[in-house]
Amino acid sequence: MKPEILLKAYVQYQSEDAFRDLVASTLDEVYSTSLRIVNGAPYLAEEIALGAYSELALKAPTLSHDLVLASWRREHTCRMAVRILRAKERVIDWAALKREKNALPAPAGVQLAPPGLAIRICQSIYLSTPRHRGHGLFSPRVWLPIWIRPRHVGGVAVCVLVMVIWWNIPFHRRNPIIRSQGSQLTPSAFAQLASPEEGGPPRPNSVVDTNAEIHIKQK
Repeated sequence: MKPEILLKAYVQYQSEDAFRDLVASTLDEVYSTSLRIVNGAPYLAEEIALGAYSELALKAPTLSHDLVLASWRREHTCRMAVRILRAKERVIDWAALKREKNALPAPAGVQLAPPGLAIRICQSIYLSTPRHRGHGLFSPRVWLPIWIRPRHVGGVAVCVLVMVIWWNIPFHRRNPIIRSQGSQLTPSAFAQLASPEEGGPPRPNSVVDTNAEIHIKQK
């Protein structure tokens, strides 16, 4: 079965068997590439293969449907080899690395992976990768436009929360005109408050005084 179909089954149906078959069918190529880059060091080649398949398991849900998996494996195997060799302070064979990136035919051909390496790689990935039971690799994904980033979503959520809190503040706390319980704001008092007399700012108690005068006249 084609590796792309196995990868799709692994992503859509959370099939560990599909990923195991994917590793088993492509491991010889990845191991051979790693072995040629590290000049025949088997333990480094195994570590590079493990890193390449771990990265594939993590990035599988985000890969394009029309992806050519062979090219992706070759590129990320080379990247993983550079990363591991630099971490171990080993010399990088840039000529071999360039040859593998360009997919030039190797004189040694394909080197078979050690027996049991595919099983060890799958077990290591299953133990270290967040599982789909709960929150992890296969958690439900929310598809958003490409220009939206998680930090944008968080900023919008904070703005909406602030607006909701502001809207739920009682009106008399947000309104610059503070009314007391026993006072009634008449149209004339409102006009006086809105258009104060020239010569100074309006008095804060002008509304209460005006209403008191109106109550006295009514009595």
